[in-house]
Amino acid sequence: MIQRIQSVFLFLAMLLTASLFFGPVVSFNVKGHEYPMNMSGFTGDGQIFNATAGSYWFPIFTIVAALVIVFLAVALFSYKNRPRQIKLCATAFFLNIILLGLLFLGPDAIASNIAPDMADEAGRIVNYRWICFLPFGSLILTNMASRAIKKDEALVRSADRLR
Repeated sequence: MIQRIQSVFLFLAMLLTASLFFGPVVSFNVKGHEYPMNMSGFTGDGQIFNATAGSYWFPIFTIVAALVIVFLAVALFSYKNRPRQIKLCATAFFLNIILLGLLFLGPDAIASNIAPDMADEAGRIVNYRWICFLPFGSLILTNMASRAIKKDEALVRSADRLR
């Protein structure tokens, strides 16, 4: 049923993943100037990096994050088919791991195209924002939802054995 605890977990995981689209994920410090990057590319003055610093990463970020949201939404409304719901949660879980890898490796690859002498005083070019860490929460919530769905499936199977 849709009012089960796993529905709350899936909905919160969707919200955490969707929040990636509402702010800058990382920022690049180049010679004292900060250039924020959101899921669709650089914003403001950072547009100069799009052509030179690996703009091919941005559609990948957007597609993987959208796929995670779609799989979680389909899992949320597949409450009558628990085996399919478990498979969708597992798929969303692995896509979320891929998203996390892209979110942390992609900006580093972009920063490798920027000359090292352009770093700030601490030698950093990439600064991760707090939004970048939200998929970790989505990962945990997806795992908790999957466990709750498995528990419901075991309960239904044990009740069927008693009949």
